[in-house]
Amino acid sequence: MSTRYVLRTGEIILSNRNPEGLDVYCYRTGYNHHTCLLLSEQSEADFLLRYGSEELNVAYPG
Repeated sequence: MSTRYVLRTGEIILSNRNPEGLDVYCYRTGYNHHTCLLLSEQSEADFLLRYGSEELNVAYPG
C-alpha cells in the first residue's frame, strides 16, 4: 500500500518508501490510508532528492 506524502504546497505524492528518517507527521485515515505531512523545506528536499529520481521521475539539475 502506498503512503501519501503531502508537500507543503498541498501537492500529494504516492510512494512505497518508508518515511523513517524524514521530518514528517504521519497518520491514518478512516479508510486506513497512511498519510505523511512533510514538515519542513529540508524534509521536502530530502524526500524529493532521495526518492525523486527513482519513483517520481524528477531530477535536480544543480
